[in-house]
Amino acid sequence: MQPKNKPYVLFVAEVIYLEISEIKRKNSNFSNKEAIDAFIGNGTYKNISSGKFHDDWLKELEKNEFIDLKTNKKIPEETIRL
Repeated sequence: MQPKNKPYVLFVAEVIYLEISEIKRKNSNFSNKEAIDAFIGNGTYKNISSGKFHDDWLKELEKNEFIDLKTNKKIPEETIRL
């Protein structure tokens, strides 16, 4: 069975989820709210909220001629415009 490709709009959501999961793993006594609060204000949060995360991601995609390195497929123009 082949793994499904994730929609690109989920890329940043996955980064956030993984970061919050890591915070919870390191702080097992944290509630979900406390883990989210700890995420807000950290480096990843600041990078995303400033727009730098997406700017850097787009630059990386441009460098690879908009080829997704995980799938080796060209990212559709419509997705890039979004």
